[in-house]
Amino acid sequence: MNLAQIRLKATNLFQSSLARDTLWMVLSKLFNVVMQAGYFIVVARLLGKENYGSFIVITASAAIVFPFLAFGSEHVLVKNVATNRASFRTYWGNTLVLLTSNGFALTIILLLLSPIIFPGNIAWGTILLILLADLICLGLLDISYKALIACDLVKKTAQLGIFSTCGKFLAALSLYVFIPRPSIATWGYLYLTTSVITAMIAIVLVNKMLGYPRPVWSDLKSNIGQGLYFSISASANNINAGLDKSMLGKLSNVAAAGIYGSAYRFIDVGNVFLAALSGATYTRFFQHGTVGIKGSLGFARRLFPIMTLYAIASIIGYWIFAPFIPAILGEEFREAIGALLWLSPLPAIAAFQYLAADTLTGSGHQKARSIVQAVAAIINIVLNILLIPRFSWQGAAWATLIADSLRLVCLWLIVFLLYRRAHK
Repeated sequence: MNLAQIRLKATNLFQSSLARDTLWMVLSKLFNVVMQAGYFIVVARLLGKENYGSFIVITASAAIVFPFLAFGSEHVLVKNVATNRASFRTYWGNTLVLLTSNGFALTIILLLLSPIIFPGNIAWGTILLILLADLICLGLLDISYKALIACDLVKKTAQLGIFSTCGKFLAALSLYVFIPRPSIATWGYLYLTTSVITAMIAIVLVNKMLGYPRPVWSDLKSNIGQGLYFSISASANNINAGLDKSMLGKLSNVAAAGIYGSAYRFIDVGNVFLAALSGATYTRFFQHGTVGIKGSLGFARRLFPIMTLYAIASIIGYWIFAPFIPAILGEEFREAIGALLWLSPLPAIAAFQYLAADTLTGSGHQKARSIVQAVAAIINIVLNILLIPRFSWQGAAWATLIADSLRLVCLWLIVFLLYRRAHK
């Protein structure tokens, strides 16, 4: 291949919408990684492993019910608006109605169940502050992301993500500079304040750019029906990623939750490229999937080499980085070195899960994806119950690795079975 051909390929790649969208998401995620790492380090150091563990327990519990805030209608919005932009205002309005009404209901339910779910040393008011931030406010921000992505405004989505993370970073700096004796309650107030501001700006931005909501009340039931499997799938995914932290607080102790949760934060940092690529390609799986499993799988194959390189790099990177955790978070987090090494395969597993899962979703097989993820979540719960009392965070790590590996195998098995059936 001569220089002119290489230059032409490079130019075509740069000019492709997928490359530009992925680049914007990568830049956004990389910036967010720096900001998230900053506020994570500040908050973890100021609160200590026990208070930070309490914070992780609450946020992990909120993450499990989070997908049911809008009953998956945000995914229905993306699916329909990606192929019919004129339907935006209706789906946007229906999603807002479902999220706000159901969000407050779920917040109240979690508060009532707090004596059962959360350790007894966490104050009721603190739980309320963090739940409002991670359910209502984060829910409004998330559906704003989905609205922008559905209309191919990936650049604006990336910019909004940067703004949101900057808000959290400023809250952490305020905790350090202005609060002489920081507590989890103080952090809760700052966390909620920045979440409210970000959510309101996001809603105003979407309304101004794409149109004001125009809900059709008679369509709400249909939205729930279409979106329920998306909610089940996302909740099952969050159970695999977050329930272990909540269960550690109850079945072991909040210090163990702090150790495990801090290691998981670094796993989240390593997932930055995967999250960026997922955000940039989500609507494209629906577009390619209009011709069935062959179309969405063909698109997934184009991403496979990238995922392979990412998987290898992520595992190597964690093993190099892990010994530096005590220097970053403090000596009381030294045990997090082992936790991070145990969890290091997770991003690699997630990368190939993502390809199989979005192949199914894009081709109209969300139900199959949801069933697999729900079964994996149940297995994870059972394993956590059995392993955490005996092995603490090591048991939680084993449970997550086993459940995620089973989910990976089952998702790809279904993809191949559906592909073979379609070609008979």
